[in-house]
Amino acid sequence: MMNKKRWRNYALWVSIVSQVLLLVQLLGHLTGLFNLTDVMKHDILAVTDVLLGLLATLGIISNPTKPGGQGYNL
Repeated sequence: MMNKKRWRNYALWVSIVSQVLLLVQLLGHLTGLFNLTDVMKHDILAVTDVLLGLLATLGIISNPTKPGGQGYNL
């Protein structure tokens, strides 16, 4: 059984969201529902980089100042 604290880990949620987005992209490509162009991929990557950079800068993804924290936990 997984520890409940594991579900409160920021890194876990960032990983889950990225895997879901990759799965959606793969399913869209395989089924032909949509196809991302190279320009769209670069735009999405740029927005993601800015968003994750902002979250890291604000200490939301990594909060080393939390008392008793074990890394990336909420």
